[in-house]
Amino acid sequence: MVDVTASGIGCPQCGGPLDFSEGCRTTVCGSCLTPLAVTGAAGITRYYLRDKLDVTEARTAARRFLATKGVDETVATQLRFGGGELCFLPFWRLRGHAVGWQWVERESVVVEEYVDEQGMTRRRELKGPQERESEMLALPVDYSSPACDLAPYGLTGIATVSSVLALKGMDYDHLTRRGTIFDPVKEVEQVRREAVGLVRERSRKKGTLRHEARLELCGEQLALIYYPVWKLGFARGERLYPLIVDGVNGRVLKARFPGRAEIRLLAPLSTVTLLAYAFTFHVSTGIVAVALFLGWFASREEFTLVGLARYFFLLVVPGEEVEHV
Repeated sequence: MVDVTASGIGCPQCGGPLDFSEGCRTTVCGSCLTPLAVTGAAGITRYYLRDKLDVTEARTAARRFLATKGVDETVATQLRFGGGELCFLPFWRLRGHAVGWQWVERESVVVEEYVDEQGMTRRRELKGPQERESEMLALPVDYSSPACDLAPYGLTGIATVSSVLALKGMDYDHLTRRGTIFDPVKEVEQVRREAVGLVRERSRKKGTLRHEARLELCGEQLALIYYPVWKLGFARGERLYPLIVDGVNGRVLKARFPGRAEIRLLAPLSTVTLLAYAFTFHVSTGIVAVALFLGWFASREEFTLVGLARYFFLLVVPGEEVEHV
């Protein structure tokens, strides 16, 4: 594989920060306008996307999201978030070409013409003989993958975003003062295997019975890109609820929150009315009605005095928790 190196992240002339596009070979210092060349076939290997939201804007985006997802608007506006942590999540980004060969055995289709009972000429597809062929491949590779376990943060890929937005040269000292930088865990060789495996599967054609391929990466551009998210949380009663807000566009990536409370008046009032009416009609009818109600209640939940009290007096039922991913 190509040995990739990078010559720092600051201008050697004035020390100012440098901005790069992924895989670039040249750049110009934004401070002193000195033209610079980036060493290595793939340019700098570590970037980050600049966050566009501060903690206040992230909380506003979270409240707006909760107000549209079943949480009472008054509750959403009164929420008090505890702190807020800016996290930079690592992603591997691999671009290049997968070059090699493949051997394919697949079914073929034969189109046959026939005349139906009305004398009309029609066509039908029939299963033909199996075909075998070999061919050379040169397929583009554009693959991104989380560099560690990011399931709790709801972010799975950034290929599209990192292609559109400008990347910044990684400055660890600056970013560690602002937030938490997650270390990559996934090894580079695993990323290469995953990228080649994905290309191999996509090269399979329809109707393939057997498929063999040998592919190698060529012109590899490998980068580690750090993506900013805000980790927020709020308390409601005795429960803590987390929210993850995209630090670039303010979209809520993952959240857990209480659903809208349900006001339950009709069921207990109807029960009391019917039982009272049964007793006014006849005492024995009232006793039978009570027995039927208790049997129905025991069939739907555990029969206890606390359960009965909850049925008649708990008129506002908290909503079930909602998971957003």
